[in-house]
Amino acid sequence: MAYPEAFKTLQSYHAAALETASVIPQEDSVQCHWQGLGFKVSDICLLSELGEVSELMPVPRLTALPNVKSWMMGIASVRGRLIPVVNLMDYLQMPVTEPGTLCRVLVVEDGDMIAGFVVDQTLGIKYFRQDRFEPEVEKSADGLGRYVTGRFTGQKQHFQVIQLKSILRDQKFLAVGRDQ
Repeated sequence: MAYPEAFKTLQSYHAAALETASVIPQEDSVQCHWQGLGFKVSDICLLSELGEVSELMPVPRLTALPNVKSWMMGIASVRGRLIPVVNLMDYLQMPVTEPGTLCRVLVVEDGDMIAGFVVDQTLGIKYFRQDRFEPEVEKSADGLGRYVTGRFTGQKQHFQVIQLKSILRDQKFLAVGRDQ
């Protein structure tokens, strides 16, 4: 094939490609996505912003602590660090169930504060369009409402967005002793 013929063939391929190509969306129509770690507490689906949970692990062997509130399950040694482990259902004043095989600990760090929160089940990383966030949610009577900032609606479920780091700085969390 001579050079002019090859060039004409390439031009025809290019023209055909342009005819069948889809339109690239403009920058203002591109949807931003929100990512979070999904988990369940009781029958409630929750989300924690991706990056808020520093580690996810099975429930470790715990050492009980005397004279603490019922939600403080104990402390665990994780790679040489002592981490308080909290039953999130009990802390949020929800009906408490026995930890099952799907239970996991979400380790949350905020500066010098660290804690592990036991949840019933993890649901993996969830993606939502940012414009689907509903900042106003109905406040629940239990302790969950004070930490929820809004919700996303999934295919058949609502996922409430919870700020786990805000629990670490809450006076209720810091007053862990029974007599406090």
